[in-house]
Amino acid sequence: MASWGGAEERELDNRNQQRSYALAEKVSSLRSLALDIENEAYEHNRLLDGIGNDFSSGEGLLSTSLGRVKGLLTSGRQNRKVMCYMALFIIIFIFMVWFLSARIFSGE
Repeated sequence: MASWGGAEERELDNRNQQRSYALAEKVSSLRSLALDIENEAYEHNRLLDGIGNDFSSGEGLLSTSLGRVKGLLTSGRQNRKVMCYMALFIIIFIFMVWFLSARIFSGE
């Protein structure tokens, strides 16, 4: 009866060892996944910081441009004429692009 108990004990020991190897493999996979998530989060944070800086510089550029446009509108009569001609040119240009794109996409 002692030999039967020893075989059973060895079988249990083998099962435990197999399960511990499987568990170690799963832990290793989880560790690698956690490291990948950490690296991805770091890269995303770096990208978001860069986008924030780009938006800040864009905001500065737009505020400077808006200040120049306000300066043109508030200055003398000659600049107002230039602004009216420029606005008219932009409106005509947009209309021409719209008209030409409508003709191209309609197949005429």
